[in-house]
Amino acid sequence: MTEQVKTRIPFNKLNLDAIPFSTDGKQVTYYDTNKTNLSLRVGASSKTFIVYTRPKHGNPVRITLGKYGEITIKQASDLASKELAKLADGFNPVEEKKKIKIEKEVAKATSEQTFKWMMDTYKAEQIIAHKGGSESTLHNIATTMDYFDTRKVMTLKLNEEDKTWSNDMEVHLESWHDLSFRSITRQQVIDRFNVLEKARPTRNKKVLAPITRTHQMSFKFASSAFNYVIQRDELDVKEDLRNPFDILSNRKKWKKANARTNFVDFNRSEFGTWWKAVEEYDFHNYLVSDYILFSLLQAGRSIDVAPLKWKDVDMELERITYFDTKNGEEYIFPITKKVKEILNRRLKYNKDTIHVFDYSGSKLGHVPQDCQHHFKVIGQKSGKLISHHDIRRTWGTAAMSLDMNERMADYCLKHTINDVNRHYFMRNEPKILKAMQSIENFFEGKIVQSLKDEDEQEYQREIAE
Repeated sequence: MTEQVKTRIPFNKLNLDAIPFSTDGKQVTYYDTNKTNLSLRVGASSKTFIVYTRPKHGNPVRITLGKYGEITIKQASDLASKELAKLADGFNPVEEKKKIKIEKEVAKATSEQTFKWMMDTYKAEQIIAHKGGSESTLHNIATTMDYFDTRKVMTLKLNEEDKTWSNDMEVHLESWHDLSFRSITRQQVIDRFNVLEKARPTRNKKVLAPITRTHQMSFKFASSAFNYVIQRDELDVKEDLRNPFDILSNRKKWKKANARTNFVDFNRSEFGTWWKAVEEYDFHNYLVSDYILFSLLQAGRSIDVAPLKWKDVDMELERITYFDTKNGEEYIFPITKKVKEILNRRLKYNKDTIHVFDYSGSKLGHVPQDCQHHFKVIGQKSGKLISHHDIRRTWGTAAMSLDMNERMADYCLKHTINDVNRHYFMRNEPKILKAMQSIENFFEGKIVQSLKDEDEQEYQREIAE
């Protein structure tokens, strides 16, 4: 029968020296019968004084005092009394150690987790991994990083009398990239915003008016990144960390972007002139020409049309499936007559490519989404400068002109339909085809009429001469 170890003994030098070290890998705790509140934890190679107590309204606390041999029983007893007195006053050394540990972790994270780290984390985990990372969104993230980098801007001031702007002063903004994102203050946010909302555009220097939209977009992306990291790591709970960009809402700094109204007016001769200029634009075997007209006739966003792949085009069933759209939904579109002509032409030039609008000159493998340069060239020839989004606005305006059912128009424009009718539309391709073909026929009719008007004007000029 194994002799039971006696763990309650008077603490004195003779007794503590006689306690053997543990040989089975387990620690044994001995308790002092001299009412000193001391305990001695004995391991394989050391004997350590501890004090164990349960504070009122708290969890049990064990405090390490020191090793026997390095401190005496009397010194350990005095230390125990001091620690117990602290606990009685509300000081908890265990909680204090946890607090110090957290502070060290935060200090380490603060030095490593910069503004750039925050934006990179948000881009990788939220924009790319969760949402797929569209080209336009990634471009906006890059623009955001540019706005929070070192910048030299010319601010403008408004003349209240005639409401004109003039140059005010040159301001140098420091980069935030290497700043700890935790250290960014509300005052820093509002100060930088105040400068940028009065900044003169750097690209179009002929315009003497402050930038109106891009800086707001950049601050919104930074704010979203801040909220993402706070929620992901529960920093609002653990560190009571708040988003300093909230000051912009408190100060009512967010402004609605002016509604854009530009489109190609099909009730004017400009429509026929513009269409003709697009058709005749022969860049890279009419690649851009086909891309623009296809986008118009499919009411397509650039993010859907530019990267369109042949595997998503069914020429036999005459349908196109759009995946990963802006609202995350999948759309099935019929192929109209003119769209079929465009696709057959692209098959002629790039049948064996991945993308319908394949372009080897692009690092993405397909035509650039915005095609700004090409729109400018076409604008110079036609006298009508538009953007890709203006194409959708042109299609939508035509749909309104034809009194198209609002839900049908919303589906064709890939607007969100928050009810079961979305599935109804997907199952009624003939109706979608009829609606989209009506718009295509409408445009072609306008082109014919425009050409007739041009011929008539030319005839009248000849008569006048």
